[in-house]
Amino acid sequence: MTKPNARIRQHCRDVIKACLNIVEERGDTYVAIHKDDETECVVLVSMIRTYPIMSVIVADKILFAKEHEADMYRTANELNSESVAGWHTFVLTDSSSIYMYRQCIWMSETLSSDYLMDILCQCIAEYRYGRARLAPSNPSSTQEQPNDIQKGI
Repeated sequence: MTKPNARIRQHCRDVIKACLNIVEERGDTYVAIHKDDETECVVLVSMIRTYPIMSVIVADKILFAKEHEADMYRTANELNSESVAGWHTFVLTDSSSIYMYRQCIWMSETLSSDYLMDILCQCIAEYRYGRARLAPSNPSSTQEQPNDIQKGI
């Protein structure tokens, strides 16, 4: 890896760590749990090795369950290598579904904590909005905005 790329990646790691209360990390994939009055979900932020891109995935919290740990990282890697941004459904072996929303941003030396927090809030809002419409057990008809989020997503 060239020095400018290494410097950018380290800067992005520092920004991610400033924005998330990380509960687990593996390589350049960071996992946090977001919980507010309306939503409890897992947030995965990954730096893709082959491109200067960060991936933000917001998914049903069950994805973080111990029995789904391998699926969580496998799913993040698969989405990073072959999917576009937007909604995805992951079907578990028991035929239940996990809903997730994905968005990507460019890694750069100018990435700020404020910008990453804005992206995280947008992703959580989109997850909340879509989850309410996609999941059969969660009918809702109004779009909700995320609460103000400080470090602790």
